[in-house]
Amino acid sequence: MRDKQALTTGEVAKYCGVNFRTVIRWIERGHLDAYKLPGRGDNRIPVNSFISFLQDNNMPVPEDLALGGRTLVLLAQENDPTGDIASFVRRAGWEPLITTDPIQFGYLLAQHQPGAVAVSAYPQAASVTRLLRDCDRETLTLMLSCSSQTHDAPEGWYAYHWPSDQTALSDILSGDAAA
Repeated sequence: MRDKQALTTGEVAKYCGVNFRTVIRWIERGHLDAYKLPGRGDNRIPVNSFISFLQDNNMPVPEDLALGGRTLVLLAQENDPTGDIASFVRRAGWEPLITTDPIQFGYLLAQHQPGAVAVSAYPQAASVTRLLRDCDRETLTLMLSCSSQTHDAPEGWYAYHWPSDQTALSDILSGDAAA
């Protein structure tokens, strides 16, 4: 998991195996987003922009910067308030990837190896449990019920009613909740 919000040109150069002046040229040519610090005007590259740059140029994303650890993939239903959930997840420090298509969901799981998955219906949880059996890493599993009908979560899943359980959900996403 990453803790940094931005990188120096030297750090980016080291990740890419190039001279820091090459990184400055990338910034000047608009290939890489950056901002200047007040005072000396040193460049800082937001980590998300750097990851996008690497992906756009078919370069490997260093493991210590990979989003997987703080990515949440949600398999939602058509009537779920996905915009509200996405905003909430971002505020909790996670990158949300949301789909209503089970096949796209499986692709997102394989592609991103997320740190957390969420579903909004009990039958989806059983299917996702089977998908996660082959996963090499531990994944936080959440059931976010948006309907008035609530079910007990399958074993190993945390169940929350959206939006009333936002505090508890925030605690589990931040790692503050007791397991």
